[in-house]
Amino acid sequence: MNSTVNATTIAPTDKGAAGDAYPSVMNAVATSFEALTPAQWETGTECTGWTVRDLAAHLLGAQEDALSVPTVLWRRLRGRRRYPHLSLLDAANQVQVDDHAALEPAELCRTYRENIPGVAKRVRTFPGALAGIAVDKTMAPGNAPLRLGYLFNVIYLRDAWMHGIDLARAAGFPRVATDADATVLEQILRDAATAWGAGAAVELVLSGELAGTWQLGDGEPQGQLGADGIELCRSLSGRLPESGISTASGNPVLAARLAELRIVF
Repeated sequence: MNSTVNATTIAPTDKGAAGDAYPSVMNAVATSFEALTPAQWETGTECTGWTVRDLAAHLLGAQEDALSVPTVLWRRLRGRRRYPHLSLLDAANQVQVDDHAALEPAELCRTYRENIPGVAKRVRTFPGALAGIAVDKTMAPGNAPLRLGYLFNVIYLRDAWMHGIDLARAAGFPRVATDADATVLEQILRDAATAWGAGAAVELVLSGELAGTWQLGDGEPQGQLGADGIELCRSLSGRLPESGISTASGNPVLAARLAELRIVF
């Protein structure tokens, strides 16, 4: 990417593009699962309280949610009752883990791999009448209602993508790159731009696997920041204590502001 892209101009991923992106992301995750040793399945991850096995159970649950609207709604209801101290999304995620507590790693791997074509087809053909169902009142960008269409087209896609990074870091092997990296990054930065909101615009130069130049905010940039692309995504998800964001020009306060920014994964 040679030119600067204003992230506020990016449209949400539609169901066709999301359906096309899911196989690459999920196959990369499945390949990583299949490479794990028995000991690695019990390794802790950067997702608080979760082992690699818990992470796999959550991702299998997310597939099931995409395949069945009653399942995703029922898990949110159960999550609210069982984990009232968690956000609705986090509570539902924990229910996904609970629901698969009895599955052995081999079965988690097999079922996850088998579900991939069905998930892609379901997302690609998801009815518009169901896409508007809200599952949270304020969790979408700009504190808007989080609707099933956005959950499946954007949130679950980048969640699986980010967990591929979590998995690689926990197991100590390289991340498996996907053909959907650019699509996922666009949506991450789109939501980051919404969270950035008004105020001074900033140019963001990303390096590494996700190299490119972006702008958050409208108007003339008041500074230029730099970061590794993967590490910035980890920071935006809340996984990274030290953001690694550097100030190339402008007020260092802009870097601190970006380091504090969080979006939903």
